[in-house]
Amino acid sequence: MDQMLDIAYSNLLSPMILFFLIGIIAVVVNSDLKVPTAFYTGYTMIILFTIGIKGGVELRHVSLMEMIPTIIAAVILSIIMLYITYFFVHKLFSYSVLESWAVSAHYGSVSAVTFIAGLAFLDKMGIFYEAYMSAILVIMEGPAIILAIIMYKLYLQRQGTEETNPNASIKHVVKEAFFGKSIFLLLGGIFIGFVAHEDGLLLIKPLFGDLFYGILCIFLLHMGMIATQSIKQMKNIRIVSFLFAFILPVIGGTIGILTGQVIGLSMGGAFILAVLTGSASYIAAPAAIAQAIPEANSGIYLGSALGLTLPFNLVFGIPYFYWVATLLY
Repeated sequence: MDQMLDIAYSNLLSPMILFFLIGIIAVVVNSDLKVPTAFYTGYTMIILFTIGIKGGVELRHVSLMEMIPTIIAAVILSIIMLYITYFFVHKLFSYSVLESWAVSAHYGSVSAVTFIAGLAFLDKMGIFYEAYMSAILVIMEGPAIILAIIMYKLYLQRQGTEETNPNASIKHVVKEAFFGKSIFLLLGGIFIGFVAHEDGLLLIKPLFGDLFYGILCIFLLHMGMIATQSIKQMKNIRIVSFLFAFILPVIGGTIGILTGQVIGLSMGGAFILAVLTGSASYIAAPAAIAQAIPEANSGIYLGSALGLTLPFNLVFGIPYFYWVATLLY
């Protein structure tokens, strides 16, 4: 336990976490600090493209057969977390079926920023991890979102209240979940990294490489502001009602590490699988849920995923996942 606390303390002092905390403080003290929308869109594209390009480059050296066990495990973990979340949110915390499936879509999916923070943590520690984990990030984004929406639509059919919103069609939802902005940019980056000439990749390295962590710090500053604003907007918030936002990452991360060990991943690979399984989407999932289940309260699913689970994972979750991994390997 002392080791985990030492790791948490060290992680708390990393520039990425400090930028996130500055964003939180800016909202708490009512600073007039703002990030222009166009700037936010631009650095989001750079971050997602960089993750994809790095993964695509590494995929050149990996066979598909080597990836198959992890791909299968990743999809199964996404579905498991979907149903674990639904059980917690609906059965234990007594949220409605509507809110429960909306929240479950977010926790069955994954967070790219938590993934990046996990990679940065391993790089700082000098720990090896499988090169194809960026591709696993992409694979884990969509399935739970689609399944959550299908389950909710089936529930409405049983209740005889199926909605007629054209944006709620399965076809539209599939397109949003698998080809929305975040996944499309990740896939595009993987394609570029996989097929581009090395000389060409060197030319774009200053932007999609050297500046990456600096841009990520500004992104996390903005995320700290948005997370705090989302919490402030929740009316009559009772922290007891949102304890699932802290419980689910611990459950998901632990399951992820155990799964990684069973399928033969390295300690770093199992750690990253834990980071993914224990994270919650706040880019792809909100976009799809807003279209398919517009009646759901965005304050609940965005406030829990972005306002609570993201900072929890950045400060405490990542050190916990690493601590568990060191116990098992």
